Amino acid sequence: PDRIGFQKFRPENRAEKLRWQVRPSDPELEAEMLSRLMLRLGAGEPQVRKVQADAPEAPCAWIVKSAQRPDVLQVSESFDRAWRRVGLALDRVGFTVEDRDRSKGLYYVRFVDVEAREAEKSKGFWSKLFSSSPKKDVLDNDQYRISVADSDKGSEVSVLDTQGAQAGTVAAAKILALLQQELK
Repeated sequence: PDRIGFQKFRPENRAEKLRWQVRPSDPELEAEMLSRLMLRLGAGEPQVRKVQADAPEAPCAWIVKSAQRPDVLQVSESFDRAWRRVGLALDRVGFTVEDRDRSKGLYYVRFVDVEAREAEKSKGFWSKLFSSSPKKDVLDNDQYRISVADSDKGSEVSVLDTQGAQAGTVAAAKILALLQQELK
């Protein structure tokens, strides 16, 4: 494939064609495409280099694992930008945002773990009857608080339960993973 995502396609009896290949977001490739587009539309080489130099670094988000407390998501941006980006990510991922309190840095969300519910529904009668897995973590507590707070490395995003304590559940880990994918 070409560096920007095009792949040459050669059917036996046809001329060479290009076909777009879907791939994950790559800020480096997007910057290359933008610079090529700028050049094509008439911007000079010095202007393109200046825009590339002035471009901010791509914001990063990573999950911090700790043995003493539940996982948190570290975002390398100030509270204001992280608050806005987390809100947009919650909308994109499909959470139901019931309320928000910017002064406390909280989003009140409802998370429905579709995979866990489908797995529970697909179990047979005897499996449900003799299963030793706890259903409470999977099916109940689908209301969470997403906390965004300042930290020394930017902002910290954590998942809280309805009482305000950090949630260390499987669903909380899934929520952080979904947010991390959107905030990369």
